[in-house]
Amino acid sequence: MKKSYSLSTLLVVALACRIALPQEEVTKREINAAFKSPDSFLRFKTWKKLNPENRAHYKFLVRILRTQSWYDREGAVEALLKAGSSETLEKMVKALKKHKDPAVRQGMSDALAKMKEDEVEIQGKDVYSHLYDVLDDKDPLVRRMVAYHLRVHKKMDAVEALINQFQEEKDPVVRSFIVTSLNSLTQAYQGPDPIAWLTWWQQAKIDKDYELGEMDEESLRKAEELGHKLKKRKTQSVSGGVTLETEERGKLNSVPILIIPYYGYSKKIMMPFLSELEKTNQLFYIDLPPISSFKGLKVVSAKKIPYYPIDKLVAAFEDLRKATGQERFALMACGMNAWIAMRYANLHPKSVSHLVFISPLSSNGAYGAATKRMESAGKEKSDLELWHFAMTRTFNRQTGESTHDSYHKEKEIPEPEGEDGGIDRRSWSLYFKDERDSLIGMLYPVKNHPMGSVAIPDFRCFAEPPKARIPTIVITGKSALYSSVDDCKAIAKHFGGKLYVYPNTSGMPFAEDSTLFNKHMAFLLREKGKKAKAKKTKKKRKAKKK
Repeated sequence: MKKSYSLSTLLVVALACRIALPQEEVTKREINAAFKSPDSFLRFKTWKKLNPENRAHYKFLVRILRTQSWYDREGAVEALLKAGSSETLEKMVKALKKHKDPAVRQGMSDALAKMKEDEVEIQGKDVYSHLYDVLDDKDPLVRRMVAYHLRVHKKMDAVEALINQFQEEKDPVVRSFIVTSLNSLTQAYQGPDPIAWLTWWQQAKIDKDYELGEMDEESLRKAEELGHKLKKRKTQSVSGGVTLETEERGKLNSVPILIIPYYGYSKKIMMPFLSELEKTNQLFYIDLPPISSFKGLKVVSAKKIPYYPIDKLVAAFEDLRKATGQERFALMACGMNAWIAMRYANLHPKSVSHLVFISPLSSNGAYGAATKRMESAGKEKSDLELWHFAMTRTFNRQTGESTHDSYHKEKEIPEPEGEDGGIDRRSWSLYFKDERDSLIGMLYPVKNHPMGSVAIPDFRCFAEPPKARIPTIVITGKSALYSSVDDCKAIAKHFGGKLYVYPNTSGMPFAEDSTLFNKHMAFLLREKGKKAKAKKTKKKRKAKKK
């Protein structure tokens, strides 16, 4: 029978393990204790101490890559970087190519790519070169991370391997990672066309004067003009009172799409997954202005926490549309930030061509319901970090103190070392169904765009009837905790749109099932195009009759 533990017992165990953990080589007892611990910080420190040259430890490292979350796996990768013997490196290369679990193959690609000594020959090739052999791995999750890691060392052979794989690659995210790695290695910015890269490379590699990564200013300007390179823009909003910072890329003279990420997160978490859209549309990636840049916001509590400035952001987006000379924007908005798009569509319906809501919330009540789901799941699964994260989402309206801080004070429980980091990682991991995926860790260092704390306003989507019929889709993952399928269904019905529930994803369906996401986006944009064409044809027929 599986043992169950109370949350208080788990917290005591976690704290005790932290105090007892020695600095010398970790023991089997400590390893087993770490596997049982709810403390990700403790587990990470333990995994880092494992010695890959120790056969028992190597087996534990493979087990961590196979079963544990991305942060645990990063600890295992740091341990694997200490491998030095031919025997251990042989095992790692074999696991990279032949292990039946793609999570292990993915983890080994991470470790082998990051090794400082990349000239050690294994099976007649240096360690790094073995990554080229798995660019055609049968699992796209492995291929995308190998493509990402091949920018670590600046090698001509890596460029050759990436361009060759690009000619065959079908997965949109892998293709995006290939292009990003090629841009990083070469600074050539040939865009999303694999033939363009092949043509360029055939000339560059035989050019005796070519140096990997050399920059041609004229070529860079041309790439920016073609939409192959990100173009930065700052737009001052008079009515919104703030400056919007955007980066634009994609097909010019097409339906422009404003990409609004989740609150507090950077546009960089969206970019790797929307490259297919860039082929057909001009994308405006946005980092929202920090709350401190807004003036005259209504505040609450002794700490004067401002309310989320929905209307000021709507005004800023309308100013952006005018400044860029666009007739209309399509809006893609995530989570709570979907409120901006909802309000914008009601206040400026003629400025909006399409609406795409990713795991949205209909109201502050839906936000509260999501918090309760997290709290319940944390307690039920003895997941301390999830439970404590749920407590950070509410605060005392008189004092401004979060429920989490109040809990530690009332219970007289000191905050464990690294708890803030553990809560932050847990909040990020919730966006993914498969928390083992190394992609989560790859995005983690660039995910944050600090906005500042806000109070959730009394927003109610259903109290604002749509003023125009705008083509709308709502997309969410079946495993999402930040949103609910029922709420998303009601939002889709309210806007007269379609709901798509992805069975194998959580809060970022565009990342975990990019193929299906791109299919639905293409359908939405194509349907609008068909209707507009039919309407135009109808007008012409009427004109002829007259």
